[in-house]
Amino acid sequence: MTDQEIKELAENALHQACSFMQDALGVKTGDVAGMFFTGEYADDTHYIFEKYIKTELQFKELPTD
Repeated sequence: MTDQEIKELAENALHQACSFMQDALGVKTGDVAGMFFTGEYADDTHYIFEKYIKTELQFKELPTD
């Protein structure tokens, strides 16, 4: 995966996570999430998701023999 693909996957993961929580809470719009995940919170969350994705890719490439 390219760095851009990893960034897009991380962004999509954030959207899915927010949507899941919003549904459970009965939230109708993503307005609060849009405000919350700006600046430092967005940077931190993207960093964590991107590191997780890269770790999964590394483990996927390990031999299973």
